Amino acid sequence: MASDLPAGVTRVVRSGRWIGYRVFQWVPWPGYPKGRVRSKRFPKTATFTELQYWQEERRVEARRRQAETRPPTGEGFLADADRYLETVAAMPQFSQRRRHIQLWAELFGDRQRASVTSADIRAQRDRWLTVGPRRVLEKRNGNPARWIEQAVPLSPQEVNLRLRALENLWTVLDGPSADNPVRDVPECDTPPPRPRGQSFALAREILSYMPDITRPTKGGSPERGSLSRIRFEAMLVTGLPPKQLAALQPEHIDPHVPAFTPPPRRKGRTSRRRPRPRKAPKPRPLMACALPVLERFFALGANRPFSRQSLNRSVRRAIAAANQVRTKRRLPLIDPTLRVYDLTRHTFGTEAYRAYRDLKVVQELMGHSDIKLTEMYAKAAVQEHVLAAVGELDKVARPAGPRRSLRDPVSTRWGGKVGGKVSPPSRPARDRSRRNRGWRNVQ
Repeated sequence: MASDLPAGVTRVVRSGRWIGYRVFQWVPWPGYPKGRVRSKRFPKTATFTELQYWQEERRVEARRRQAETRPPTGEGFLADADRYLETVAAMPQFSQRRRHIQLWAELFGDRQRASVTSADIRAQRDRWLTVGPRRVLEKRNGNPARWIEQAVPLSPQEVNLRLRALENLWTVLDGPSADNPVRDVPECDTPPPRPRGQSFALAREILSYMPDITRPTKGGSPERGSLSRIRFEAMLVTGLPPKQLAALQPEHIDPHVPAFTPPPRRKGRTSRRRPRPRKAPKPRPLMACALPVLERFFALGANRPFSRQSLNRSVRRAIAAANQVRTKRRLPLIDPTLRVYDLTRHTFGTEAYRAYRDLKVVQELMGHSDIKLTEMYAKAAVQEHVLAAVGELDKVARPAGPRRSLRDPVSTRWGGKVGGKVSPPSRPARDRSRRNRGWRNVQ
C-alpha cells in the first residue's frame, strides 16, 4: 500500500505490474519563484534507505547552491520574474508583490516576455473577473482550517493590484520609456465605497454585549477588564483607526481643554521623484465622555499593538448575542457583516456630520487630507435623512386601504386628530340590508 512508503516516494505500475519507485523532492531553483520538483526513478530492488539518501543529497545540493554565487537565471518569464523580485525585495509590500508576480509566472511559464501581448493579459484579467479562482479559508468541524481555491470572481481592486504589479515588472526591467503591453490593458472600474457608518446607539448596544472580563489563562482566574471591549469603546469615542489608537500615549491627551493630538498616521508612501512632505497632526477636540474611557484605556495597558482578528471575533460574538435577543423581541436583526471599522471610525464620522452638517468640520475631526474621503462618511447621514423624509411622505401618499374602527385612537384616515374620536364623512346613501348594517358606499 502507498501508506507504508516514505514521504515523496510512490510505486510505478505499468500494465498492472509493479516495476519500481519514483522519488520526488522539492528544491528551490533559480528562475522558479515557487521552486521546482526533482524526481528520479529507481528499480524495485532499491531499498528505502537509498531512496531517502537521494532526497537528502538533493536538499544538500540546493543549500550549497544558495550559499554560493547564483548561476545565471537563463531566459523566459520565470527568469525575469526572479530578477524582478530580487530588485524590489526592499519594498514595504514585498510579500504581496511576490504573490502577484508568482501568479503571472505560473501563467506565462518559460515563455519569452517579448511574446506576451496585451491580449493575453486582458484575457487573464477577464478570467479573474468572471470565474476567479479565489482563495477561501475552509473550516470544518474537527479538522484544521485550510485555504482552498473556489470558482469565485475576484474583486476589481484585487485584479488591479495584479495588473499594477505586472506593469511595474516591465518598468523596472526595461525602463519607463520602453514598450509596456500592460499599459494597453485598462484597469477594472472599482465601485465607489459604500457608506457603512451606523449610529452611536447601535454601537453602544453591541458594546453592552461584550463581556468586561478577560479570559483566564491556563490555571489562572478571570480578571475584570477586557482589552477588546475598551479598545472598541476608545475607537468609538475618538474615531481613531487601530494603528493610531495603539500608538496613543497619555501625554497626547490634554484633559483641561479637552483635546488630544493623535500620533502621525503612516498611511501611503512618499515618492522618491516627487517627495510629499508629511504634515504634523493638529490637535483635535475631545468629547467629555471620552476622558473616562481613555483613562481606563491607559490603566489597562491597551495602548500597544494588538491583533485586529481578536477584536473582530469579539464584535462578531457580541452581534450574535444581540441578534438572539432581537429575535425574541421580534426586532430587525443587526447586519453580521459589519466590521469594527464601520462601527467605530465610520460611525464617528457619520454621527459628526449628523450633528454639524459641515464637511469641513468633519474633515478636521477625522484628520483627512482630502475632503473627498469625508464625503463618504456624509453619505450615510444623508441617506438616513432622505429615508426619514420619504417615510413622512409615504404617510401622506399612502392609498386608502381597509377602514379601521371609528374609535381607533391612531386612525387619521378621515382627517381626525390623533387620540380623539373620528366622525365618518357624509355618505351619498345608506345600505340598510340585514347582511350589512354598517356604513358602505353604494357602488
